[in-house]
Amino acid sequence: MNYRQIIGEAWAYTQANKRLIIWFGFLPSILTTTVGVFYIGYQFFALKNSYLFSNEEDDFLYDIVTFIFDFFKEHLQFTVPVIVVLSIFGILYFTFPTIAKASAMQKIARDRNGQDSGLGTGLKWGIRSFLPLFEYHLLIRTFTFFSILVEMSFVLRNLGPLIFKFLFPVFLIIMVIGLVLSVLFTYTDFYIVIDDLGVFESMKKSARLVTLNLKHTFLISILMLIIGVRIIIQAIMVFLIPAMVVVITGYIATVALPITGLIVGGITGFIALILASYLNGIVDVFSYAVWTFTFLTLSSEPEVSAREVFSDDIGEQSNMEIHHKNLE
Repeated sequence: MNYRQIIGEAWAYTQANKRLIIWFGFLPSILTTTVGVFYIGYQFFALKNSYLFSNEEDDFLYDIVTFIFDFFKEHLQFTVPVIVVLSIFGILYFTFPTIAKASAMQKIARDRNGQDSGLGTGLKWGIRSFLPLFEYHLLIRTFTFFSILVEMSFVLRNLGPLIFKFLFPVFLIIMVIGLVLSVLFTYTDFYIVIDDLGVFESMKKSARLVTLNLKHTFLISILMLIIGVRIIIQAIMVFLIPAMVVVITGYIATVALPITGLIVGGITGFIALILASYLNGIVDVFSYAVWTFTFLTLSSEPEVSAREVFSDDIGEQSNMEIHHKNLE
């Protein structure tokens, strides 16, 4: 397998498919990045306001719930619109990123195999793969690196350093298990989306495909590094957006009217969100292309049994038989 060629072709494919980036990379990334900003922001301030770094008596979650309740109590006219908007956003967040990923995989695979496919074709088959792909992601989400970090933060904030030290080896073991599972189930998504297999059958085939191609560990390492770079970029952007909003808003509020600071901070945060989402969309589509090309290459190679004899061996065997006959 030519690793450099696959990565080069994946990057060229990504650059040549801007619509794929917009629809199946950028748009779902807006949803995931927005949720990531609020989620990371909550984790940061919850840890900052905990007994470890503050003397606050009330929990940060309690302060948020109290603020929201008081706001809607004073502004009842906003209750229904906010509920409708949040409901639509929640439905899109839990459905569209998974559908977009499956759709991108379908289109990339069909283009790779020379089929005439568009975004609509990918979307049609991507929707069909939504439920099993969503089920698989729910199944393995507990073992992801980010989920384990959140669980560690929760234990540290609520149970104290003593319990955290006691459970720290357990978290390390779970991290190792999660890393092993992430490698073994590297191609599960592709078996679900491209081959239309069930969740557990796809997991089984992925583990077998990885095991039978250990010589391509270097390629898998490169792919994992790409995913790692994507996660680092997303984490930086997720931290950068709220930091920019808070700093700019706070500075302007001290030298001008508070409403001016809120407007400028909101505009700055929106621009940063768009830029971060587009960058993440490019990296996402590029990652899908690399993994899809690799999957199609490895899964198309036939499994070779130890009983199979290649042509060179057959020729050598024939020569040996002729040699034995001459000796007789």
